[in-house]
Amino acid sequence: MKIVCLKGGLGNQMFEYCRYRLLSENQRNGNVYLFRDIRRLKQHNHLSIFDCFDLPVPKQAMWISWLVYGMKALRELHFFSRLYDDERDDCTLIDDYSQDKRFIQNAKELFHFKTISSEQTQKYLSEIQSSAFPVAIHIRRGDYLNPINMKNIGLCSPEYYQQAISLIKKRYPAAQFYIFSDDLEWTKKHILAESAIYVHHEESDPDYVDLYLMTHCKAHIIANSTFSFWGSWLADHQEHLCIYPCKWYQNPNWVTPDIFPEHWISI
Repeated sequence: MKIVCLKGGLGNQMFEYCRYRLLSENQRNGNVYLFRDIRRLKQHNHLSIFDCFDLPVPKQAMWISWLVYGMKALRELHFFSRLYDDERDDCTLIDDYSQDKRFIQNAKELFHFKTISSEQTQKYLSEIQSSAFPVAIHIRRGDYLNPINMKNIGLCSPEYYQQAISLIKKRYPAAQFYIFSDDLEWTKKHILAESAIYVHHEESDPDYVDLYLMTHCKAHIIANSTFSFWGSWLADHQEHLCIYPCKWYQNPNWVTPDIFPEHWISI
């Protein structure tokens, strides 16, 4: 039996759901369950993956919750580590973020966006699709400005973005940049690209609109964010190019996840 914990923001939820589906397809694992970690979902706009994508929603029996709480209690006491040590293939509780490209090879087959019908979104989508070479730039600030996140995750610098923009312009002179951010006012002052389009949304639009639009671009300059990552990973273009920050975390003790294809460029 396996239990995968669903937690974190949308980007992390997507990694975890991929792991859950992959384990479910392997009959040797027996029954596989998805546990909604409400406390850690609340920290990131709650459970959003099933609002964003057309996915079957697994039921969660009460006994699964009690079993998870029991294993977490054992973890605090350092007893029976085989049950919760997710470094082991034979563990029961998988409570990491499952950030590994081995688990997401079939992600494009799993994640199909629900219909987004707002006029503003359709306008941007039409512009992106008619552009010769649309490039998405994602700047994440928001929760990354929290002191703890600043210390551990950190922010991508304006210099990183300007270097990436210059690289793409050299390769693709016809590039049209679409800038997505949770802090557009700051972004307009510090991230400059010729004739860039800063993407605004209606208040009623769901949070995943940016992700949806980014997947329609042919190239991406991403932040150190799994939300950014998915905007590029789910894109489906033969000329696809992605630039990501080589310094993924500020904390030197945190290991950069093995999620990037070899043809992506780090700077």
